[in-house]
Amino acid sequence: MGGTGLYVEALTRALMTMGHDLAIVFPSTEQTDPARQDHGLDLHPLVYKPAQKWRDTWDGPISPWRQWLDHWKPDVVHFHHLSGLPLGLIENTPCRTVLTLHDYAIPCARGQLVTDDLSACAGPSAKACTRCMSAALKSHPALVSAGRLLARFPALYRLGKRSLKSSRSPVHTDISERIDAAHRCIQSANVLLSPSMDLAARLAAMRFPEPGITELPLVRPISPFPNAEDGPVRFLFASSIIPTKGPDRLFQAFSKLEGTAELTIAGHAPEYPSHPGYADALKEKVNHHPHARWVGHIDPSEVENLMSNHDVLVLPSRWPENSPLVIREAAAGGLSIIASAEGGAGELADHAILIRDDDDLLQAMQNASNRGRTRHPPIKWPDPIQHATTLLETAYA
Repeated sequence: MGGTGLYVEALTRALMTMGHDLAIVFPSTEQTDPARQDHGLDLHPLVYKPAQKWRDTWDGPISPWRQWLDHWKPDVVHFHHLSGLPLGLIENTPCRTVLTLHDYAIPCARGQLVTDDLSACAGPSAKACTRCMSAALKSHPALVSAGRLLARFPALYRLGKRSLKSSRSPVHTDISERIDAAHRCIQSANVLLSPSMDLAARLAAMRFPEPGITELPLVRPISPFPNAEDGPVRFLFASSIIPTKGPDRLFQAFSKLEGTAELTIAGHAPEYPSHPGYADALKEKVNHHPHARWVGHIDPSEVENLMSNHDVLVLPSRWPENSPLVIREAAAGGLSIIASAEGGAGELADHAILIRDDDDLLQAMQNASNRGRTRHPPIKWPDPIQHATTLLETAYA
């Protein structure tokens, strides 16, 4: 459902159209056919037992991967995410490897450089990561008893119970080893890519190799949206409905606007372990506001039509978003954009209004509401074929 998956599908189909053989490899905890076709895509699950210890989520066995490599014998493996897979996969791949970093899931055990209380993190360290990974267990023990946190972070409850005072504790050792594994993982790629200059700079500041920049394509064609009719300005949130994306910040600011405006919140709402019931609570508030509506999950094919009926895309993320595809889509159609100054969103549209706190967000939305319904000149992006051609001539060569 996320941007990474949509990008991988678009890139895969483009390379297939150009006559290349493609396989999509993904983690699975269920025994399934070794390969299957789904909508014309060749899918290969790597079967792993559900993790019993936290270190299993990054230090699992390499043998399923090596068996698949021996079977398929690829010329190039392009890694996009290792969630659910061992961090050692890349260094155990004998052919050419390309790694595109779509977020911080390799260097950061929580994935987004955000702590349990949603504050920003500068990067991994044994001390900071030990404190961060244990905080969820100490602050939210009910999550563990309900099995929710355990489902996402297996066996972390035991980690949270251990002593954090000694630098020789098992927790400290596990986290130190994970940080070392993250460095080996990133350093072992033949080609390292980032869709944003922001992520590249942050990675270098963490003393990882600095990636080259790759411009992502527009995963599906989007025509310029028609000029808006007269009426109240329509704000849109279209992303995962989780705390780090900041839809609650958006609704709070919207509720304080002077004058009349409208708000739509759309997106998938997965459970967020450290904030149980987050989406349900927000949905109730939205549904009680006379000028706001909750759409929930929509199919990616419906995004263009949804955007065309709005004026301003708002993405007030609390984490440094890398290079959101939804902003590319909004900019391609001509929407105004309000986004967090942290991250790479500001690299995608010169007209984007970048906010650093809730006061900035309220002011930006009030200004947009006062300005009325407008459109910006559409921004053009490479299509998947153009993007695939660039990769073939550079990263894959």
